[in-house]
Amino acid sequence: MNRRIKKCFGMGIVSLGLLLAAGIPALGSNSAQVTLNHSAILHGKNLPAGKYTVEWKTQSPEASVQFVQRSRVVVSTEARVERRDKTSDSTAVVYDLAPDGSISIIEIRLANSNQVLVFN
Repeated sequence: MNRRIKKCFGMGIVSLGLLLAAGIPALGSNSAQVTLNHSAILHGKNLPAGKYTVEWKTQSPEASVQFVQRSRVVVSTEARVERRDKTSDSTAVVYDLAPDGSISIIEIRLANSNQVLVFN
C-alpha cells in the first residue's frame, strides 16, 4: 500500500513538472517580429529602420514594451493593450505622419489576435 502511494505521488510530481514546462513558452509568448521600413519616433525616441523583436509584459491594461534588435534593447516604453472587434491577419505597425514629415508609431496590431499595442 505504501509503495502504491509513493508511485502515485511520483507520477503526480512528474505530471506537474511536465505541465509547468509546457506552460513556460506561453509565458514568453508576448513578443512579435516587426520590420520598420524607415526610421520612426516612439514616445520621443528614435527607432532606426530595421527588424525588431517587440516584447511586452502586461499589467492589464498597461504594458511595458521593449524593441529588441540583436539581443540589445533599443527602446523601452509603455503602451496600452486593447482588444478590437476584428482579428488582424498579420502583425502590422500603424504610423502617424506629422506635418513636419516625422513618422511616429501609434500602434502595433498583432497577427492572429484581436490585441493591439497602443502607444499614446
